Amino acid sequence: MQLYTAGTGNGQRAAIAVNECGVTCSIHVLNLAQGDQKKPEYLKINPTGRIPTLIDPEGPDEKPLTLYQSWAILIYLAEKTGKLRAHSPLARARTFQWVAEGASDMAPTAQNIFFLGNRMPEKVPDSAIKFYEERLATQFRAADQQLAHSPYLTGNEITIADIGLYPIYAGRKPLIDGAGLKNVAAWGERIGARPAVQKGMKLES
Repeated sequence: MQLYTAGTGNGQRAAIAVNECGVTCSIHVLNLAQGDQKKPEYLKINPTGRIPTLIDPEGPDEKPLTLYQSWAILIYLAEKTGKLRAHSPLARARTFQWVAEGASDMAPTAQNIFFLGNRMPEKVPDSAIKFYEERLATQFRAADQQLAHSPYLTGNEITIADIGLYPIYAGRKPLIDGAGLKNVAAWGERIGARPAVQKGMKLES
């Protein structure tokens, strides 16, 4: 396999998935600041000009597969390898819940905090950033309640839900820990201590 990625939350999520699932994969780290993702050779692979992109020469029906989107890559690798999958109906339902929550709301909220505070050409009112910070804390507060009863988001086993949400947590750790979410903080320590996670979080071009 080939993974084209970068040191963003989305890129880290895909790299962690590759490492956790134990697949043989060459990882190519793009320099987004230098525009590697917009170069013609990469656009031939992913015409959206975004990361990450996974290429599996032995995809479904033994045909090559090129897959975009970090959450899709995470789910695909879990299904392909049987790792990071929930095994009970309840755990699977919880996994779907947290993956949907992370992809549709938590990750975009974290991205809004970053863009409003760092990328907007004009000064953004502090109240706008505060709105999204409080929204993200509220979202993780629900996770904190779940983690009061189990070590991982869906029960006693780590799943794609935990791997999916971890880069969001790591990217906004001071904010989330500052909200007093002790169960989330302990969960973050458990996930962050995993060698595969540490390797996936440290991407260098």
